[in-house]
Amino acid sequence: DGELAALGSVMNEREAGQFALASDLVDAFEPGKSGNPLRVSLKNARAKQGAIELATEREKAALEGRVQFLEKEMAMMGSGRMVTIIEVRWFRGNTEMSECIANWNQQIISGMLEAFATDPDPTMRVNLKPHNMACVSPRVFWNVVRHGKIGPTKSFETALKEMVPSANWDVLLSRNQVEHEEGRYRL
Repeated sequence: DGELAALGSVMNEREAGQFALASDLVDAFEPGKSGNPLRVSLKNARAKQGAIELATEREKAALEGRVQFLEKEMAMMGSGRMVTIIEVRWFRGNTEMSECIANWNQQIISGMLEAFATDPDPTMRVNLKPHNMACVSPRVFWNVVRHGKIGPTKSFETALKEMVPSANWDVLLSRNQVEHEEGRYRL
C-alpha cells in the first residue's frame, strides 16, 4: 500500500514523484528532443533572432553594393526543362554568402509590390519595409534589390517609388504607416 516500483526498487509515493519529476527534467533537456514546449519556444526564439540578424546583414550588403547577381541554368526535376535562377552572392561581414532566388522579371516584382501595398492586411503592408522584406521573403527582397538597382547611390525608398509610383511610399515606409492630416497625429 503506497509503494511503487521503479527500476527494480521499492519506493514510496513521494520518492516515486521525485523520480518521475527528475525523469521528466532529463527528458526535457535530452539532445534531439523537440516535443518539449520550453525547448521548442527557445529554439524558435533563437531562429527568429537569427533571421532578424540575417535580414539586417542582407539590407546592409545591398545598400553598400556588396551584392552580385549571377544567372544560372538549372534543369527542373521531372520534366528536365531548363530554367534560369539567380544566385545572389553577398557579404556578411567578411564572409561571402550565397542564396538562390527565382528569376522574376521587373513587371512581376512591381505587380507583387503593388498588391502588397494595397492589401487591407496591415501585416502585408509592413512587410514592404526593406528589413522586414529581407526577413520574411529574401526572394522578393533580392529581386527588388536587383531590379531596383539598390546600392550606394540608390536607396530602397527611391527604387520602390520608381517600381510602383502609384503607392504612397512615404506612408508605407513610415514608422506607423498612417497618413497625417495637418495638425493631427496618431501616436
